[in-house]
Amino acid sequence: MARFISSFIFFFFLSLSVKLSQAENGKLYLVSTGVGDIENLTLKALKIIEKAELIFCSPWTCERVKELLKGKEVYDAGFGIYWFYYNKKDQRFNLEEKEREFKKITQIIRNAVAQGKTVAVLEDGDPTIFGPHIWYVDAFKDLNPQIIPGISSFNAANAAVKVRVTGGKTGSVALVSGFSELETLARTKTNLVLFTMRIKDIAEVLKKLEKYYSPETKVIFVLYAGYKEKEKVIEGTFKDIYEKIKSEKLPFEYLVYIGDFSYEK
Repeated sequence: MARFISSFIFFFFLSLSVKLSQAENGKLYLVSTGVGDIENLTLKALKIIEKAELIFCSPWTCERVKELLKGKEVYDAGFGIYWFYYNKKDQRFNLEEKEREFKKITQIIRNAVAQGKTVAVLEDGDPTIFGPHIWYVDAFKDLNPQIIPGISSFNAANAAVKVRVTGGKTGSVALVSGFSELETLARTKTNLVLFTMRIKDIAEVLKKLEKYYSPETKVIFVLYAGYKEKEKVIEGTFKDIYEKIKSEKLPFEYLVYIGDFSYEK
């Protein structure tokens, strides 16, 4: 009888120890799903997604990787919470609504991690390059979230253009968005790679920049970077690029390369 009781106590505490260990192993990841075709997902990202019980992603990201999400708890990642969390103004979002979403997401994630579950927040491209879900890293800093890097449109576009972006005469490149002080950067005559989100008139932007460069400076548009069937490169200079893009239907997101990226002597 004494042996039975001792064995019972031993296995009880062993079971409790295992459960506590599992609870301590709950983990939060911010995962790149790559850009364009699903084949641009890294092996490491794939392993984390397969392992995760809970997935947070924006609708368009969920659609890209839907075959990987079967059987998992899937939640909206809360596009726009970035602006609420960092107290930034943006006409597109109701910040009170985003605050409610933030509180809901917080509760779900903290409960899941406390139960020892793996949670993955999915991001298009690389989370650290204009990623709208980077706020998760700050909001859950105490959970020590891990970022899984991946292929961004920048990487895919470089491959499409077939250049080393730190080549050319300047030997440097500035990766910028439409929110940047573009003319200040252009004055340095450095090579620019421009993310065009929310630029309404790219021709108008180029007109402001071209006065700082030679008319022969290359201007290269990369549309649908990373999509094998849709990717398109339009190459020109400040002398002819306007004519080349005049009738082109530009997508919401594309990249523009400005500068000397060649190795010609």
